[in-house]
Amino acid sequence: MKLLFSQEALSSYNELKVLHPEQAEKILAVIKSILIHPNQGDGSPTPLDKKQDGLWVHRFDESHKIIYSFTNNELKIHSIVHPLSLKRDKTKIQQTKYSEEEYQSVLAQMEGNRGKGHTPKVGIFWYSKGRDELFGVVSHPVSDYSKANASDGRITCSELHEDIWKKEYYRQRYKQNGHGLFIGQYQDKPRGRIFYNINDDTFEVACGKWLQEVPHVYEMILKEFDLPPKRTKAKYAVHWDIGQSWR
Repeated sequence: MKLLFSQEALSSYNELKVLHPEQAEKILAVIKSILIHPNQGDGSPTPLDKKQDGLWVHRFDESHKIIYSFTNNELKIHSIVHPLSLKRDKTKIQQTKYSEEEYQSVLAQMEGNRGKGHTPKVGIFWYSKGRDELFGVVSHPVSDYSKANASDGRITCSELHEDIWKKEYYRQRYKQNGHGLFIGQYQDKPRGRIFYNINDDTFEVACGKWLQEVPHVYEMILKEFDLPPKRTKAKYAVHWDIGQSWR
C-alpha cells in the first residue's frame, strides 16, 4: 500500500522529529500498523464522522491521534494531532484597543522615525555566489546603541550567525521541502559581520578571504548597511573564512 502525507500532517510529523523524536518514532510505528490493518487493531480505528466520508481516526493514547483515509492501494495521512498542535490550535489572540491618546502617541513615534532608515548600521549577513546577492541580513542602526553596549570599543548586533541559521534552516528544511539558501551548515557559505569602532568613529566589514575573490560584494555590503565608504574598512579574520566556526 502506498503511503501519502498531506502538507499539514508532514509538517506535524517533522515538528515532532525535531522536538520530540521519541514520539515521532511511536507515531511512525502506529502508521506502519495502519498500513497493514487500516480499519482494525489497536487504537480502535473508527470513521471520523458522517460529514467527512472516507476519513478515519486512530487514537493511540489520550493526546495523540491520526486522521487518515485509505483505499486498496493507498493510505493518506491527513492530520497528526499531538499535544503541541493542540496547544497551538487553542491559542487565542486577545487585542486591546489603543486609547485615542495612545494611538496619537504611537503615530508620532513612527513619524519621528521617518527618514532614519538610511543611517549606518551594524549587523551580520551571508553572500550567495549563485544568486550574487546578500541574504540572511540582520541590521540595527548604530544610533540604537550607546557606549555601554560596546565591548573593547566596538559595537555590533547581538545576533549570531549560528542562531539565525538554525531558525531559518528549520523553516526551509521542514516547511519548504528542504529548498532554500539556509540548507546546509551556516559556516559553509560566505558570511561577515559589521562593527562600529567608537574610538575612531569608523565601521569595519569583517569577512573571510572569500571577499577578495568577489570584490564587488564590498559595494553591496556598503549599500546594504548604509555605511560611509570613507569611514569604512574591510577587515580579515580567520573566524569568517568559509568552513570556520566556533568549534
